[in-house]
Amino acid sequence: MKTGLLLPAWSHAVDGATLNTRALLDFAAQAVAAGFQSLWVSDHFLNEPYLDYAAVDIRFPEEYRGVKSGQWECWSLMAALAARIPAVTLGTLVTNTAFRNPALLARIIDTVDDISGGRVVAGLGAGDFATEHRAFGYDFERPIARFEEALSVIRPLLRGETLTHHGEFYRTEGATLMPKSLRPAGPPIMIGLLRGGPRMLRLVAEYADQWNCMLPFSDSRVASYLPISERVRAACEKHDRDPATLARNVTVGVCLAENYPLPGARPLRGSTQQLIDACAAFKAEGVETLSMVIEPCTGATLDALAPVLAAL
Repeated sequence: MKTGLLLPAWSHAVDGATLNTRALLDFAAQAVAAGFQSLWVSDHFLNEPYLDYAAVDIRFPEEYRGVKSGQWECWSLMAALAARIPAVTLGTLVTNTAFRNPALLARIIDTVDDISGGRVVAGLGAGDFATEHRAFGYDFERPIARFEEALSVIRPLLRGETLTHHGEFYRTEGATLMPKSLRPAGPPIMIGLLRGGPRMLRLVAEYADQWNCMLPFSDSRVASYLPISERVRAACEKHDRDPATLARNVTVGVCLAENYPLPGARPLRGSTQQLIDACAAFKAEGVETLSMVIEPCTGATLDALAPVLAAL
């Protein structure tokens, strides 16, 4: 099982400070030196946690009303990581397909994959937060329908096909990716799940090479993962997909501080051995990549987690 780190690319993420992009790249290099084998970037522009996190059943205190958080643009940062950080896997947790024309997004993904030497995982999702869609002028109606159509454009282009597509939301006329990255079949597609409704489960079964179970907002213990994993397995069987062909990733919260910033969430905690045991439980369930949202998000935490990563 590989380990990964969700990079702190958002406002006030590192002990209350906001890293500029150069400092963030340095932080990524420190994470790799500590033993992380993959680096991940989320895809947000601007959100108001008090309002937006209610969509994932997280209720922030009243004093957070009106407080906003921003983030560096995901694929610009991915390109910088691809050029600066060698060897490790680079992925998105996850790209909001509504933020970019899907044919353009396929071109961006393929380009960054080539810059990286074939190390990109294209994590894709339908988007979460209404605030940033409204602020930047993107429609947020019917997100799953838009996501499905975006997938029907992105996957064939990444696989090297020429695509003419006349859909409800998107249109292409003989689009193809030229030149093509060094991987003829393109990078693997990973679909991220928060709640795992029937439509998203079907899309995982039909389109994904990997899926990610996102637990930092709720309970990060393996017991929370198991019922979601079972739903994915059942969806694969329902839609004629061999579950063994779908790689499994999980993202957990890991907290070495007294307080965790997401109200009501239950991150992994404890001694080095307790953290090793909690993470190893995912490996025992066949999880192939375990990525972490760490708190406090500091260099000292990276150093403290180094023996955990080594043991895993």
